[in-house]
Amino acid sequence: MTEAPALTPYLTVADARAAVDFYRRAFGAVELGRQETPDRRKVIRVALSINGALVMLSDDFPELTGRPVSPQALGGSPVTMHLNVPDVDAFFARAVAEGATVTLPLADAFWGDRFGKLRDPFGHHWSVATPVRTVTREELEKSARERLPAHA
Repeated sequence: MTEAPALTPYLTVADARAAVDFYRRAFGAVELGRQETPDRRKVIRVALSINGALVMLSDDFPELTGRPVSPQALGGSPVTMHLNVPDVDAFFARAVAEGATVTLPLADAFWGDRFGKLRDPFGHHWSVATPVRTVTREELEKSARERLPAHA
């Protein structure tokens, strides 16, 4: 395994092998290391490099945690991981082609990014963006007031 940075997302999934395969195909992940159970039925942990960042994941182990804790078992996840990528349109299209679900279609966002959201087949949420223009603080505040009037 690789040395982890100070903060590393650690995802629990219902099928770690399938998740690694999805992240490799859809997100361009590179596997850095893997540890499996002695019987090779489950993945204890796997380190992936996704967009230059370390992401860890493992199979769900309800026998250790007392209950299943994957997003699918819990009915979803409140957490979103964010990726800035050079070409969000290409990234988004590849992820959807590989099985990700669009939860917010790509659009030019008021804060200057081309931005969209996906849910991967394992229940984890991802936002992806490419900066497309620089927005001043004044433009950002004005746009936020116009688009979020309940919070103005």
